[in-house]
Amino acid sequence: MRYHKFRIDVSYPPEYRQRFYKILSEEEKTGDISYQHIIEETAPPPEMLKDAVMILASTLTILKILYDLQKEIKSKKGTVSIRIKGQEFDLEAHNLDEIKLKIGKPSVKRYKVELSFPDLPQDEVKRAARTLSYRPIFFNGKMLSQDSTVLFADYDDDSEKVKANIHMNNEEVNELYETGVPIYSMAEPKKVNEGTPYEQTLFLRLILTTEPAPSLSKIEEY
Repeated sequence: MRYHKFRIDVSYPPEYRQRFYKILSEEEKTGDISYQHIIEETAPPPEMLKDAVMILASTLTILKILYDLQKEIKSKKGTVSIRIKGQEFDLEAHNLDEIKLKIGKPSVKRYKVELSFPDLPQDEVKRAARTLSYRPIFFNGKMLSQDSTVLFADYDDDSEKVKANIHMNNEEVNELYETGVPIYSMAEPKKVNEGTPYEQTLFLRLILTTEPAPSLSKIEEY
């Protein structure tokens, strides 16, 4: 399944803010959306609030959020201004099919990876596991854009592996996966502060490759 990932800018009267975030949190419980509030530095118009949110969601979920906001607008006085991908949407003037065309096709896929490190002590791997979170991704030797990233990574005691979820907004990788080409994963460890009391291992990047190796595992769709 592919998802949209983009920033939504919202300007609204104060009474809409609580409802907007309630809609987002309710959808988040279904597992079909993730979002992150962005600190907005520009001032909103008088008597208005302004929020910016980075959203990852399916087309259906995005349309449901906009539909719920549209219902709120009709039930109360006031206006809500929404910008997606730099385009402003008037929810009263556009139906949901028109909005679906404007936001385009979803391009992001979610994957999960399980990483083994046979050459490192397990206690060292366990301490380093979370340092892989939000690290860049490389594919066949090239760094991907920041739209493709590792999300939260952690150590799994049962499997003794590092598990992580990734958002992939790279058409080459997604097409290869969808056509059945195996894609393998590994992480690059690095020791820092060697020879001092602060010595530790960090994971600097996630590496994806189409070349198999004994210690590598395949990525799987999340």
